[in-house]
Amino acid sequence: MKGEIFLLIGVDALFGFAIGFSSPSVAPLVVALGVSITFVGQAQTIGGLGATVLRLPAGVLMDRVGRKPFILLGGLLTLVGFFSYSFATFWILLGSGIVLVSVDYAVRGMACYASLGDAAKSQRLGRVFSIDLGVTEAAATLAPLLGGYAATALAVPSKLIFSTSASLVAAALIVVLLAYKPEPKQAHVTTTETWRSFLRPDRRILPLLVVVALDAFAWRVSFPFWTLYIFKQMKATQEQLGIALAIAASIPALTGLTLGSKLDKLGRRPFMAASEWCALGAFVPLLIGWRPEFAYISAIFWGLVYSLWMPALNAYIVEHFGSERFGQTAGTLALVSGAASVASPALGGWMWDTISPSAPFILTMVLAVAIGFVIWFRLKEPKEMPPRLAITA
Repeated sequence: MKGEIFLLIGVDALFGFAIGFSSPSVAPLVVALGVSITFVGQAQTIGGLGATVLRLPAGVLMDRVGRKPFILLGGLLTLVGFFSYSFATFWILLGSGIVLVSVDYAVRGMACYASLGDAAKSQRLGRVFSIDLGVTEAAATLAPLLGGYAATALAVPSKLIFSTSASLVAAALIVVLLAYKPEPKQAHVTTTETWRSFLRPDRRILPLLVVVALDAFAWRVSFPFWTLYIFKQMKATQEQLGIALAIAASIPALTGLTLGSKLDKLGRRPFMAASEWCALGAFVPLLIGWRPEFAYISAIFWGLVYSLWMPALNAYIVEHFGSERFGQTAGTLALVSGAASVASPALGGWMWDTISPSAPFILTMVLAVAIGFVIWFRLKEPKEMPPRLAITA
């Protein structure tokens, strides 16, 4: 099992590096093509809708047939997305890249987390998920620095940068195809049981459904526009944007490698609530700052938002509902949160264009602080690990 965990973490790190390397070049591509911020929000909305539609059926299927096919499928979407960026000379290819990379995370990311949940021991869930995040973000810390430096100081064309990321994704897919050999599924939950449990969900999941729906709506209002705000409103260079992205990635790298044991000891709720309250540090520097360096402070808290949330949420799912139904449970959460937030990027783009570029960030900040209190007072830590689910061959 240890070898399987190390391989999955390595694959996640390759994807993290690939995405981080090209991320400083996406905002300049948007500006160079002259598309509106509303268009970017609409593309993010379409990507979010695709992810929402796919995650539940993909989650149900991966619980029944295994995780590997979905890691490969999601990775292929990212590969095609980077090729779309590489050849983007007009808005259709740019939008295709945004959509495909967004959908990939919904499929591949969920499959990788489910695989780690299968391989990890229950008492080390927080540590395994945190280390995965830490290693992945450590790779993503270096990647935008190199990508921003290559684009700014070395004047490397964006087409070559996106092609390099595509090559790294292809390498990760080859590793999964040839080296990842999970144990075959011996049994699965029946289709009737699956859909009955979805239509009449366990009451324990209802508070979590409310939380993830509110969280997704709030953060997707502003998340697609953070790099654009730094680049366009704060007049950052691509190199400075790469530094901000590297800082944001370095925080999950540090916390992932150091806080995993604390997550297992303290529980999931404090980490999830603190993630929401980090919105204050993520947005206040942008709202009061006038130089790109203020974005570096914001980046620290953006990193904390992600690094405190993801391992805690994944461990919470496994603890409450069992690894056998990780895909179904994560898919159900994604369906609800995606439906709640499907219009959020479009709303954020409209607020940017018609009210103020800072308006989406103010809205997210206010909502996130309130959501933190909802988590603190409404989510329950498990009294004991759930029993193994009854399954039918």
